[in-house]
Amino acid sequence: MVIISIIICAALAYYFAVFIQNKKVGYSLSFTFIALFLISIVLLVANENNHLGMEKVTRSQTEQIQTVNKGSNLLLYKKLGTKNKENVYVYRTPETADNKKPQTTKVNLHVKNKVKVGNYDSSTLTQKTTRWEYKNDFYSFLFGISDNNKEFIKQTNTFKVGKDWLVLTTDQAKELAKKSKSKSFKAQMKTEGATFVKAAVMKAMQENPTMDSAQQKKVQEQATKAFKAQAMEKLVEEITESDK
Repeated sequence: MVIISIIICAALAYYFAVFIQNKKVGYSLSFTFIALFLISIVLLVANENNHLGMEKVTRSQTEQIQTVNKGSNLLLYKKLGTKNKENVYVYRTPETADNKKPQTTKVNLHVKNKVKVGNYDSSTLTQKTTRWEYKNDFYSFLFGISDNNKEFIKQTNTFKVGKDWLVLTTDQAKELAKKSKSKSFKAQMKTEGATFVKAAVMKAMQENPTMDSAQQKKVQEQATKAFKAQAMEKLVEEITESDK
């Protein structure tokens, strides 16, 4: 509405100054509309530069997330910028699990990403987004044509993932996949894993000599799982240390 009033005031100021024969009346009306024209300009500038008639509104949304690579709990991110402060996180949600391309956080200096690792029941992403919005319908009617409603200010993305998740860069994830599939790593897993499981079973049988085959099998499964976790953790440490 302000932009329209600027055009109308300019046109009427010109009309009254040029086409009204009674110059006293014509100039008086012309100056009135020039004043209204200037007031409208000031209001428009105040809205554009100082967000006149607007307020900051923050909305929060939480959704469950899934790992990008099926079969492993991975939260990936890509380092951007010279100081690696503009990281972009890559993830999926249950709704986008089958999409070809995963979702990513926004690339923006005013977007902050946080990752919290703990004992969470589910892995989630909470997005808090702050935007400029009009205080009421009057201001929306007055300045709405400027198309600046819901202008983005900032966003904070908080990822909460379980302790069984790995938070890696995309390059680290590629290196992890490459090394974990190598023949040397598989051979190491086989020999060291067998020794680890055997020791765990012997220790359990010493503590409980009456242990039956079912109980022994359960110990073997737990020991195998523990060894794989330890081996993967060690491999991840090697990869992350090499990037420092």
